[in-house]
Amino acid sequence: MVGKLLATRAKKQTTRARNTQKAAPPAWALLIARGFREGTLIFLLFMSLFLLVALSSFDPGDPGWSSVSNATNIHNMGGRIGAWCADVLMSLFGYFAFLFPILIGYRAWLIFKDFNGPWSWLLTGLRTLGFIMCMLAATGLAYLHFEVVPGTLPAIDSADRNGAGGILGIEFGQVVGDELGELGGTLLLLALFLLGLTMFADISWIRVMDTLGRVTLVGLEWLLQLPGKLQAYQQHRAEAKVQMLAERQAARAEKERQKALQRDQKKAKADAAKAQAAKQAVEKAKAKEAARAAKAAKAAAAENKGVANIDQPPVAMDGPSIQQLPLKITEASKPKIGKKQKRRPVRTGDPILSGDIPSFDLLDPADDDAKTGFSAEALADMSRLLELKLADFNVEATVENVLPGPVITRFEIQPAAGIKVSRITNLAKDLARSLAVISVRVVEVIPGKTVVGIEIPNENREIIRLGEVIASDEFDKVKSPLSLALGKDISGLPIIADLQKMPHLLVAGTTGSGKSVGLNAMLLSMLFKATPDELRLIMIDPKMLELSVYDNIPHLLTPVVTDMKEASNALRWCVAEMERRYRLMAAMGVRNLAGFNKKIRDAIAAGEPIKDPLFKPELDSQEPEELEPLPFIVVVVDEFADMMMIVGKKVEEQIARIAQKARAAGIHLILATQRPSVDVITGLIKANVPTRIGFQVSSKVDSRTILDQGGAEQLLGHGDMLYLPPGTGLPVRVHGAFVDDDEVHRVCDDWRARGEPDYLDEILEGTHEAGPAPGDEAAGDGDSESDPLYDQAVQFVTETRRASISSVQRKLKIGYNRAARMIETMEAAGVISTMGTNGQREVLAPPPR
Repeated sequence: MVGKLLATRAKKQTTRARNTQKAAPPAWALLIARGFREGTLIFLLFMSLFLLVALSSFDPGDPGWSSVSNATNIHNMGGRIGAWCADVLMSLFGYFAFLFPILIGYRAWLIFKDFNGPWSWLLTGLRTLGFIMCMLAATGLAYLHFEVVPGTLPAIDSADRNGAGGILGIEFGQVVGDELGELGGTLLLLALFLLGLTMFADISWIRVMDTLGRVTLVGLEWLLQLPGKLQAYQQHRAEAKVQMLAERQAARAEKERQKALQRDQKKAKADAAKAQAAKQAVEKAKAKEAARAAKAAKAAAAENKGVANIDQPPVAMDGPSIQQLPLKITEASKPKIGKKQKRRPVRTGDPILSGDIPSFDLLDPADDDAKTGFSAEALADMSRLLELKLADFNVEATVENVLPGPVITRFEIQPAAGIKVSRITNLAKDLARSLAVISVRVVEVIPGKTVVGIEIPNENREIIRLGEVIASDEFDKVKSPLSLALGKDISGLPIIADLQKMPHLLVAGTTGSGKSVGLNAMLLSMLFKATPDELRLIMIDPKMLELSVYDNIPHLLTPVVTDMKEASNALRWCVAEMERRYRLMAAMGVRNLAGFNKKIRDAIAAGEPIKDPLFKPELDSQEPEELEPLPFIVVVVDEFADMMMIVGKKVEEQIARIAQKARAAGIHLILATQRPSVDVITGLIKANVPTRIGFQVSSKVDSRTILDQGGAEQLLGHGDMLYLPPGTGLPVRVHGAFVDDDEVHRVCDDWRARGEPDYLDEILEGTHEAGPAPGDEAAGDGDSESDPLYDQAVQFVTETRRASISSVQRKLKIGYNRAARMIETMEAAGVISTMGTNGQREVLAPPPR
């Protein structure tokens, strides 16, 4: 039984193998099938591209299946055949004709993807059926849901807006829509479309949904991990940045160390070279002296015939040798700190509100560790070298004294008899070149001495802080509220000036010479000396940058002025205030502001305050006000060249009027400019402002414009100045005190914390009258019709048909207020109309015959 079953199974296997061998196609059949498949792939691919191009360039005007045209100019990129094919497809399928080449191209891609797979005619038929179902369903959906743009599809009536699916869509979609309704038809057509797409394109919608779900989950996971990744990335970047900064700092420190090492080596070499040069020069001079002495001894021996046993004394030279010169080095004396306020470390943060004025602790202390000046040995060598260099230029002179200072060192030389000082002055640049320094200044006259000064800059310049100058005894001894801490002289002694004695100051210098820093030092000096009751400030800043830091401090009479027309009004107010103060002092019988304030304070202390003697009551109920001490007024103009350029020469006249008379009234000017030209610093301003400060300038002409003499062109910049005190023609070299922006902000913030400013609006409004000008009679205060010039004004207005205050003012050469009153009187009399919206007036009166 078992053997029989085994025999039956073997027989079946043999039969199956024989059938398989019979079913295997021959080689020629496989070659034909492969060729057919390749041909089908190429045909479908190029037909898809051709139809896509033809449909994209479809033009209803081209000849085609739905229209007959004899046009020879065909717009379709596929030519006449492309126009026919596009017309047929657009007519049958409508807008979904583009799906035709897309599906065909996709099928070609599938054939290429599975090129070696088995070929089945049944499968091909099913895919063809799926393609037909997909296209019919798409055209039906287009009919139900899309509208046709008229003129875009062929063979479609323009009135039929539901022909987006072409002829097939109209026929198929209309039947489905009539039988199943729009919703049912849509569902059926969607099912047919998806089924046909699945049959034709081998798409598994379950696999599609699976893929979409997997992509969605991956995307959600990535989004959930994104904050952590971002945090890790930011942390990594921060760590990399810190590491990079650390590496940069280390590299910078190493670079600075190398530079410092090279600088020290270079300095050591230079010092050694200078010492060697000086030593060689001394040895050379000694050799010359020895040769001269030997020559003199030989001449003396020859003259005495060689008499024996007679000791010949050495021949005396014309002057002392270089080795025997009595060189005197005057060391600079350190300024003493005042007892009033001791120096303490600077504190930051809230202002120090203690006392009537801010503490000196708001300023930075001096740098005591700074290396300055030359050593005693170097000074001696330089003295000898200077003598030798002067001798090279045929100038015999000896160094008698050396004054080392924080910035420069002055060598006081005694020229030989018959040597003019002008020769030494003309050698300034040659000496600077031969001594390898930036500049050399020659001081021709030193008061009380017969020597000539030669000022040579130090290798290491000391930074002079404003804090050390203000904390000195010299600043404490000056009791004036208008004390100005300028800096230190060449010997290192503080230089303190009094604006009351100047009484006005002109500051000029090029850009970068230290003018703005010097101006800040002067302002802070006054803020450390005076309260708002003692000093009021008017600051004019055309550049809108330098003085804006002082805004809203209680010393200001008005906000920092940046409009130049308002600046002119402020100066006009100062002139009017000056005239008012003079009338007050005349009525009180005093000669200056100090006497006026003393008299007012004594009266208040006695309980008998003085009433205003200039009071003119308009109503019986009014009473005169009680007088109070008047503060000093300082007008600071940062760049008055711009003000003169915008406002004109009127500013120069107002400055001249204030400078001529305002000293006794307590009004003082500080004028600064960076354009030291004769059209800015005019002769009228120089005649009334004798005190001047010249910073570094570019030429000797600019120095003469500022100081009436040269010297400012040889300054070192960065605060190096020539200060020309009042009543003298010899300028003093001062190294300006440095104050940075942080110090200015600290002091101003301290004052702002102490109180708010009390501004006077009338200063910038221009409603005040600046005293009677020439041609302005006192009759202007009365009735304008009784003014002797009123008739001339009316005649001028009616003739010229121009009714403006400025024209009347220029024609009659009178003041603004008087001309304004005349115009108002003409308006009241009906000669002219009121001012219109455009600011113009009409002349109503007829012109004179």
